[in-house]
Formats: sequence, structure tokens, C-alpha cells
Amino acid sequence: MGDVAAWAGVLFLAALSATGGFALGRFGFPRRRAAALVADDPEALAADLIHRAVALDLLPGGGGEPLARCLPISAGAEGLACELLDGAASAELLPGRAVTCFFAPVRRAGRKVNAFESEIVTVQGDLEPPRVVLKPPQELASVPRRRHARKRVSDPRFVRVRFWAADAGTSRLFFPEATQDIWINSYDGGDGGENAVTDISPGGLALEVRAGLVPPSLTPGSPVVLKCSLFQFKEKQFRPYWYAGLVRGLSAPDGKTRHISIGFTTVGVPDADAPQGVRWVGRVVNEIQGGST
Repeated sequence: MGDVAAWAGVLFLAALSATGGFALGRFGFPRRRAAALVADDPEALAADLIHRAVALDLLPGGGGEPLARCLPISAGAEGLACELLDGAASAELLPGRAVTCFFAPVRRAGRKVNAFESEIVTVQGDLEPPRVVLKPPQELASVPRRRHARKRVSDPRFVRVRFWAADAGTSRLFFPEATQDIWINSYDGGDGGENAVTDISPGGLALEVRAGLVPPSLTPGSPVVLKCSLFQFKEKQFRPYWYAGLVRGLSAPDGKTRHISIGFTTVGVPDADAPQGVRWVGRVVNEIQGGST
């Protein structure tokens, strides 16, 4: 069964690559050569980040999906000022919020580091581009990030998802025929067209869903079942992939939508003779090195 699961992961990765030229944009840090930070004190460290134009990903202090990406531009008594790279300031960027700031890994004192803890001092959303001011970094750390590189979905037409808030180990649903809790299909004239897959990898995906369509019982840690269908241009058709998973994060970027992060845990294959219509064949390698968010 492990071989089947491994092949399912390989096929899914191949499907992502094949679709990538048309539907998916690259997501993550640009490649940089490792370089040692030039000084130990906070002021010199901030100056080095600015000088090398090192982009920062801001994640909630307790873990979860990125809140924003920014570029440090100046440092002073008020803190480290950074320009937001993704447009308008998110409603989740709030003064006083603890954040973990990730950057492209560098070597310092003989070890590789990629993050520091900070706090949002102010958000200047009226500027163009908007800015966020962070408390200066005091020390660096090596914090594990995603095992799988995620791809941001730039064209939703090529990814469809059926989502059930259900436990693959105990559910009595026959999934191929069961009505889904959440439906994502850009061609659907109903609810499915209002939802979207925002990024995806062999280890998980992230969804933006209309708030009223999210099951009230769904919380971080909830088990889910998904049928992810990716369009194959060579075959001119969608290819389905079945997964069980867990909700890794659930946030509300605004009053109308919910952001749901899901980590795959188990690979499935269609099987009409199985009680659920899907046979669960193997485990998925944890998406986050050293644990999950």
C-alpha cells in the first residue's frame, strides 16, 4: 500500500507540474545564495536585511498561513518599516499582533537561520504601497517551513474540489455519490463559482470559501475528505485525486470569506466495492517538517 501512496503523490506532483505552465504561478522565496549576516546587534541585522532587499513572509506567531509578504526599507526608533508586496493591507494585520518573520535562509555563526520573532507596531494602509512597521529583530532562529513547495493558483478554471467535513476512518458516506459540504468549480453558476483554491501542493491546499457555506462545526484539527480534480491539457480532461486530511488553519480575512488551510494525511483511490467508494491506501508525508501548524 505504501507503493500505491507513493505513486499517488508522484502523479499528483506531475499533474501540478503539467498544469503549472497554464494555471499555477510559482509561490515562495526567490532563490538566493546563502550569505552570512554581517553583525550580531539588531540595528546591523536590520540594516543587512534592507541592504540585501530580503523579502519577509509574516506568519501568525502561533503558526498558520502567511498574513502578508513585505520588503524592509528602513529602520529607526519606531521599528523596521516594510512595504507590503501583495497590495492592500490585510484586515488580519493588527498593531500588537505577534508574528514570525521568515526570510530566505542564510548562515550565521556556522548555522543556517531563516526567521525571527517580532510584533506589529503600526499598519500604514493609506500609503502607496501600504507599509507595516515591525519591532526590530533581536535574535535569529531556524524554524522549519513547508516540506512541499506550494503553487499559487492563478487560474481557477483548472482546479476543482469537492469537500466533505467528514472523518475518513468513521464516516458512512459513499463519497462518489454524496453531496459535498463545499464545492469549488469556477464554471458553476451557483455556490461553487464563488469559492476558490488559492494555493496547492502535494501535501495540502488552501481554500477561500464564502463564510455562509462553511460548516459551523469546522475548526482547526477537523478531519475532512477531498476530491481534487486537476485539468490535464494533454488528455483534455480532469483527473481526480482523493485525499483525507485535517484542517490546519481557519481564518476570516473579512466578514464575507473564510480561509481554510488543509494538510493531506491519507491517499485514496476510487473503489466501488469499498464502503465509502474510496479505498484509503497510504499516508501522506507531513507537509510541515517537524510537525504541523
